[in-house]
Amino acid sequence: MNRTQLYFWKPLMERHKKELSMVEQYYIRTKPTFNDIEAEATDYANHIYNNYPADESTDLSAVADYANDEAIQLYDLLETLKKNHLLMTISMLCQIWEQQLIKFTLTEIGHFIKFHNNSLSFSESKNIFELHEVKVEECASWKMIKEMRLLVNTIKHGDGESARKLRRIRPDYFELDLIKGTDTLELARAVLLDSYSLMVDEQDFINYVEATKTFWNEMPEYAYSDVNLIITILNKRKERSSR
Repeated sequence: MNRTQLYFWKPLMERHKKELSMVEQYYIRTKPTFNDIEAEATDYANHIYNNYPADESTDLSAVADYANDEAIQLYDLLETLKKNHLLMTISMLCQIWEQQLIKFTLTEIGHFIKFHNNSLSFSESKNIFELHEVKVEECASWKMIKEMRLLVNTIKHGDGESARKLRRIRPDYFELDLIKGTDTLELARAVLLDSYSLMVDEQDFINYVEATKTFWNEMPEYAYSDVNLIITILNKRKERSSR
């Protein structure tokens, strides 16, 4: 039999969606860590001031200024970690969804084709879906998923090709209300070292969670293709990549 099959078994689709929902639940459970960063910075300043080894000649106003400067630095660091918590959770969400798609493809097509090292790239998995007439880029969820993947690549690589593409569809990610005309990523020069590098918020994350779950809802129950066609396409891709 030369026909391959993708079987989008409903309980499996529900399991995938539950895994994606767990990412959101994990974020909600862990974000209170950053609820009181202002108080934490203030306590730090008080600790420095109260424990400074002062004597009669010590300028206490200078100590207060030093403690305040140290508290500001701590606050900035905690703000950056708070933003990174959101960005890293979005990255995790994206990676889990991509790995779901890859594992699903390997499992389904592995009944018909043996892959080298039992591995596939995301683009190869996406291509196999499309060879089975599952048009990933025509799914209602794809626009948001594509945006998420561009964001994750920007988080990973900084100001490169993905960032340029992301600017076209989400210019607000690079804009600061207080300083009009300023590109936040150009100003920060790195994503994870500045809380203002990308103006992503929690609602964006929630939208990405819903998009990844919607993707699995959009899948048909069955999809079919031809074994020889898939082998031919994959071999051509490998030939091009090895040149």
